[in-house]
Amino acid sequence: MNAREIAQTLEASIREGRLPPGARLPTHRDLAYRYGVALNTATRAMRILAERGLVAGEVGRGSFVRAPGRPDSEALRIEQDTPSLIDLTGNVMSLPSLAERFEAATVTVLRRQRHALTDYQPHAGRHEDRAAAAAWLARRGGLPNDPARTIICAGAQHAVMVALMATTRPGDAVAVEALTWPGIKAVAAALRLNLVPVAIDDQGLRPRALQQAAIRHRITALYCMPDLHNPTSAVMTARRRELVAALARRLDFAVIEDDAYGFLTDQALPPLAALAPERVWYVRSTSKAMLPALRAAWMLAPSGQEQRAADLVRATVWMAPPLGAAVASLWIADGTAAALEVEKRREANARQQMVAAAFPAEWGRSTHPFSMHFWLNLPDGLRAADAVGAALEAGVRIAPGRAFAIQGAPNAIRLALGRPLHREDLAEALRRLLNAWGRGAA
Repeated sequence: MNAREIAQTLEASIREGRLPPGARLPTHRDLAYRYGVALNTATRAMRILAERGLVAGEVGRGSFVRAPGRPDSEALRIEQDTPSLIDLTGNVMSLPSLAERFEAATVTVLRRQRHALTDYQPHAGRHEDRAAAAAWLARRGGLPNDPARTIICAGAQHAVMVALMATTRPGDAVAVEALTWPGIKAVAAALRLNLVPVAIDDQGLRPRALQQAAIRHRITALYCMPDLHNPTSAVMTARRRELVAALARRLDFAVIEDDAYGFLTDQALPPLAALAPERVWYVRSTSKAMLPALRAAWMLAPSGQEQRAADLVRATVWMAPPLGAAVASLWIADGTAAALEVEKRREANARQQMVAAAFPAEWGRSTHPFSMHFWLNLPDGLRAADAVGAALEAGVRIAPGRAFAIQGAPNAIRLALGRPLHREDLAEALRRLLNAWGRGAA
C-alpha cells in the first residue's frame, strides 16, 4: 500500500465512526508494521490525514482523531520548512531581495532610535509611527489622515481580535462571507462568537443575503474583505459597498473591514470606512504589502473608540513590537513601501498568468489578475481531500476549500502563489500538481 491508500483506509474508519473523535491512533512505527510499509510511508499517510483536518498530533502523546468543526485548520498551520516541500498555503508575496532590504532597514532604525525602541511604548504605538501610518492610509480615497484614530497592532489577526473585542460580547452573532479568511474562525472561537455565513458571488458579499442574516440572527458585527477577497479574489462593487454601509447604519452593527490585499488592485473603490466611518474598524496589515516579520498592522478606529482600542491592545499584548512598526515607518518615508507595492503587483500578475495557463480552461476558477491567491474548483472525479493528499505526496502543500468555509466543504482548493521565492519553484509545483492529479505536465 502507498501512503494515500493507508490514509484513505483510516479516513473511512474515522468517517464511519470506528475511530471516534479523541481516539488515539497507532504510532507511525506501529502503522508501518501493520501495513507492511516503510516508516516514511506511514509518516506521509498521517501527514495526509492531518492535511485533511482529520487528525492532530500532540507532542509527547501521539496523534488523535479530531472533533469535527474545529476552527483551526491543520491545512494552514505555519510549520518548519521542509526543503523538498513546496508550500502553496502561505499567502504572502516573497521577493528575492526583501530579506536584505529588511536587514538594512533594521540597522538604520536601530542606529537612529536604539534607545527609544528598547523601552516600553505607548499602547497605541509611538506617535511618529501612528502619524506615518495615518498618512499612508489616507492614500486610500476617503480615509482621513488622523493619527489619533490610528492604532498600531501586532499584525492583522491581533487587530481583528481587538476590533471584535471592542464591539461584541461572548455569544454574539458575527456575519462573515460564506468563504472567508480562516483566521476569523480562530478569533471567533477564542472570543466565543457565533459566525453567520453570508452568500457571496463574483462581486463579493451579497447585500440582500447580509440583510436577511442580520435580521434573522441579530448580528452585532460584520467581518469582510471587500478588496481581493480571500480566498476568491472577488472585488466588491461600489454599489454593494454603499448598500453594506447603509445596512450597517440601519440595522446598527459594526463592521471590521480587512484590507489586506487592497494595495494590489488596479481599482480605486472607496473603502467601507469612508462610507460609514462612525462604525467601521479598518484594518491594514504590513505582512502582505511589506513583510510578515514586521508583525505590525494599522487599525483606523471609529471616532471616539481610540482609547477603547488602546486599552485592548494593552490587555492583549501591552504594545505592538516597536521595531517592526519603526521599519514600516522608515519604508513609508524613503519610498520603499510604494516600490514594494509596485513590485508585488507586477509579480502577482506574472504568477497569475502562469497558473491560468497551467490548468484547463474548463475548470472553474475565481481569481484576479493581481491577486496573490487562486481559487480552483476541481472537476468531477477529483475530490478536494484526494487532491490535497496527492499533492502532499508529490511534495506540494495546498489548502483545501473546507479551510475557508463556514459551512460545508466546497470541492475546491486555494493556491497561494507568492510563497515560493522564485517563479521556477512555482512552475515546479504546478508541474507536480498536474502529474499527481493525472492531468499531464504543466
